[in-house]
Amino acid sequence: MGHCPDPLLVTDEFSSLEPVNVNDTFMFKCNEHCIFKGSNWSQCRENHTRVTHSPVSKSRDCGPPETPTHGYFEGRDFKSGSTITYYCQARYRLVGTQHQQCIDGEWTSAPPICELIQEAPKPAELELEKAFLAFQESKELCKAIKKFTQRLKKSDLTMEKVKYSLERKKAKLKAKMLL
Repeated sequence: MGHCPDPLLVTDEFSSLEPVNVNDTFMFKCNEHCIFKGSNWSQCRENHTRVTHSPVSKSRDCGPPETPTHGYFEGRDFKSGSTITYYCQARYRLVGTQHQQCIDGEWTSAPPICELIQEAPKPAELELEKAFLAFQESKELCKAIKKFTQRLKKSDLTMEKVKYSLERKKAKLKAKMLL
């Protein structure tokens, strides 16, 4: 007659303490804090194998959620039914779901990301862009320089401000090239 190999259940218990004989049906139990992944029963076949594979008993609670770069979450309870809330640091905005709930050992969605908020150009920078554009459109160098300096004066921009703006643009371009 013979026996099947002892059933194994990950993280919980098997309901029988006796050997499982051919044609015996047996059940797996999971305590109230766990859920099954797979069938909760099996049967021993004549070739000493089981009808179904042993299930996995998984905790209903979730592990700590991922923390987004430049962000954080609030909530210390990761039990089934609990909720956490994501936030981003200053100058970043949340992309994705802000509130997540633990349901049967899984968070309801992927963690959000924190995306850098692009600064809007300042009025002086816009005027400088217009002055550069006017300079580039001019065919004669002398006229171009004259129009450029007139536009700078009209916009109350000094050559120091122009230099500073160009240095900032250069630094931003270098940073983008390194990414």
